[in-house]
Amino acid sequence: MRKIIEAYLAKLFEYNKKSAQYMEDLKANPHFRTREEIEREGPKSNRVAIPELKAGEVSVCTTPDLGNQMPLVLEKWYVKVGDKVNSGDVLCELGNEAVTIEFESFYNGKVIWICELKKGLVPGDELCKLEGI
Repeated sequence: MRKIIEAYLAKLFEYNKKSAQYMEDLKANPHFRTREEIEREGPKSNRVAIPELKAGEVSVCTTPDLGNQMPLVLEKWYVKVGDKVNSGDVLCELGNEAVTIEFESFYNGKVIWICELKKGLVPGDELCKLEGI
C-alpha cells in the first residue's frame, strides 16, 4: 500500500512540475494574460482598437502561437455557421493536457466556416472564417 501511495505522490508532483513549466512557457509570450489579469484590467475599452470588417470582407481566424507548447486540440465550439458574433465573443475552446484557452473573435461579423472538432492544430491553422455584415 505504501508503494502505491508513493507512486501516486510522485506522479502528482511530477504533474505539478510540468504544469508549472507550461505556465512559465505561456508567461514568456508577451500577449499571454491570465484570467485574473484580464478581469483586473476591466472592460474591452482598454484593448487595442482593431479595424472593423467591411460588409462582404472575410477574415480568417487562425490558431495562436503560444510559444514552445504541445499541439492544441479544438475541444468545443460556442458558435455555429451562420451565427452573428461581436468582437470579444468567445468562439471556441482550445486545449491540450497542459492548458485550456478560450479563443475570442477580433471582429463583428457572421461565422461562415468552422474547423472540425477534436482536430489537432498547430500555430497558423485555420479555426474559422468571419464575414463582415
